[in-house]
Amino acid sequence: MSHHRTKKSAPKTDKINFFGHKSQSSRAASPQDAQDGDGDSDTSLPVAEHAQADHITKTFLAQALDSLSNKLISSWQQTADTLKKEIQEMGTRTSQIEEKMGDFASAHNNMADHVQHLEEKVEKLDAQMADAEDRARRNNIRLRGVPESVQQADLQAYVRGLLRAYAPDIPADMMLIDRIHRIPKPTYLPDSTPRDVLFRAHFFHIKELVLKASRTREKPHEDYPAVKLFNDLSAATLRKRRTFHQVAEALRQHRTKYRWGYPTKMLVQHGGTLRPISTPEEGIKLLKEWNIPIPSTEPHRHPIRKTTQEWSKARKRLI
Repeated sequence: MSHHRTKKSAPKTDKINFFGHKSQSSRAASPQDAQDGDGDSDTSLPVAEHAQADHITKTFLAQALDSLSNKLISSWQQTADTLKKEIQEMGTRTSQIEEKMGDFASAHNNMADHVQHLEEKVEKLDAQMADAEDRARRNNIRLRGVPESVQQADLQAYVRGLLRAYAPDIPADMMLIDRIHRIPKPTYLPDSTPRDVLFRAHFFHIKELVLKASRTREKPHEDYPAVKLFNDLSAATLRKRRTFHQVAEALRQHRTKYRWGYPTKMLVQHGGTLRPISTPEEGIKLLKEWNIPIPSTEPHRHPIRKTTQEWSKARKRLI
């Protein structure tokens, strides 16, 4: 019985040794045995697995890069085709715009010539209408400074006394007044300023004698100290005369005599001759020739300026 137990226990020990851990002696195998391949083979298995994993990784990366490259090339090609098409369309549209701008510039220049021609015609018509209106007013005299205390019924007697004061040699039967009345004053004047008095002399030469006497008089008449006499001119003539302001101011500062003519122009006495000035530009030119200083003033309105094609048409490019 005891022998039988002993026999059964021996295989149990071998089984334990077989499935158990390696012995200390086998673990302590020499490095030479491991190099010769006689040792344990578990150290060579991870190297093969790593090599196979590296090969799989390189193959996968190469395939992924090829796929990505193909996708990028396809996307870039589509983008390039789209850009090419848009650039071609933009070039076509730019060419059309340049042609249109050329047409617009030509049309604008033609319109500028036409407008200048119309302006010259309008100026001539304005001058003719102003001259006709001024001729209808040629016998009128405008009085400024007549007190408001002088009533409408007393205006004729007041003006007759004024005419005798300035031109006493005129016969009484020649001092005929066709009509007389006050005219509205501008709104910017104060309320204390009296309205102007406008009257029409029956004889033109009487009107001229009175105005000449008022101009040559050194100081106002003592009986009418605040009254001033003026020609009655149309609004168009007054606007035209204001354009000569720069020339007139220079002549006054230089003490050069001048007078106004019809249609609106300046008649300047210089060097013993009477020089007509029809436009402000002509007057400025004469002032420079006479070495008369020109005062600064606001510039006159310039005509419409023509346009030029400041571009060159884009060349067609083959993309």
